[in-house]
Amino acid sequence: MKSTKKSFIKTLFLRILSLAIAFVIWLIVANVDDYKIVKEIDKIPVTQLNGESIEAGGLVYDVTSGETVDILVEGRRSVVDKLTKNDFTAVADLSKLSYTNTAKINVKAVSTSVGENVTISVVDNAMVLSIEEKKSRQFEVKVDTKGEPAEGYALGSYETNPVVINVTGPQSLVNKIRYARCVVDVTDKTESIDTEVRVYLYDGNDEVMSSSRITADAETVRVKMQIFETKVVPVKFFTTGKVADGFKLTGLTGSVEEIRITGPQLILDSISYIAVNDIDISGISEETDFDRNISNFLPDGVYLADSVDRVIVTASVEELVVKTFNLSISDIELKNTDDELYDYSLVIQGAYVISLSGLEADVSGVTLADLHPVIDCKDLKPGTETVKVILTKNNKYTVTENGTVTLVIKEKTTEAEDGETTSEEEGN
Repeated sequence: MKSTKKSFIKTLFLRILSLAIAFVIWLIVANVDDYKIVKEIDKIPVTQLNGESIEAGGLVYDVTSGETVDILVEGRRSVVDKLTKNDFTAVADLSKLSYTNTAKINVKAVSTSVGENVTISVVDNAMVLSIEEKKSRQFEVKVDTKGEPAEGYALGSYETNPVVINVTGPQSLVNKIRYARCVVDVTDKTESIDTEVRVYLYDGNDEVMSSSRITADAETVRVKMQIFETKVVPVKFFTTGKVADGFKLTGLTGSVEEIRITGPQLILDSISYIAVNDIDISGISEETDFDRNISNFLPDGVYLADSVDRVIVTASVEELVVKTFNLSISDIELKNTDDELYDYSLVIQGAYVISLSGLEADVSGVTLADLHPVIDCKDLKPGTETVKVILTKNNKYTVTENGTVTLVIKEKTTEAEDGETTSEEEGN
């Protein structure tokens, strides 16, 4: 009995000793394997609290730094290794700003058990704000197009609803906005468009402005855009006024001879050409260019279908030359005379000068014979009278005459048998 009891006590002691040794070994292994570590977790979003306390004073704010925060988490590896930014929340109370417009960022673990087993250190716990006055401003919505309508079709006018949008935000940001624009896809379209599109705000560099601090009363607009068939018509040019004295307009040409227009079919059918009719050449004495926009001369409801709107109209002028002739009696032809009854004689009082004024090419080769000076004697009675010299004229030049021609008509005489002289009329 004593031997058995002694053996049992000895065995129990060994078992307890084994358990103690195993526990110590487990404790050593656990501490070696699950040691403390420090882990950095980046870019945890910071929630802003009580921002309305700033806006209540007619101010708006923008976060210049601190929208996200980085932290260092210290704890057992078995706990810390599994943690991500989703296991933490970060908040900044904007009602507790410092005089430098800075709010403290507080970070805590979402799970209480995690929070009890880790230590959290915030790398930079300051959210810095820029606080400004609130500003509102209206912008007309511009419409741009993407692509081209189907061949033979072009864009007409468009309208948006609303026409303008009201933008509100920090003054510094609103001041950077230059225009509001939307884009409509017209690729291969043959019919008018009615669509809803998004409006974007652009700065002075034609870049889209995106800020949560800027709000607009409409993010989309409805655009109605006309699409019509096209027609090619000539462009004609017309002048007003007169060139300088001694000069003549010799040509009127434009850098564009025809254009493609678009609009309602009924109006297009009634148009045969576009008239640019305000080229004022008053007093010019040399070649002159006139800059015009063809769109200013289009009928209501008609639009340019080409990208070319500007036209340069060139008015060419040339100085006139004057060529003169001295008319003599031998140069004049008498027509419709009655030579059996009358004698005709011409007298030129002083000099009779004929002047031609025109372009050198038109007058240089003209002779007095080309003018064919004529006096019509039809219905003229005996006596002396001033007569008009009729000239063959040409619309290429102007003719002026300075002088007087007198025609003397006398009855012819015959010898009678008794030697007396009588007129043929009396003899008859």
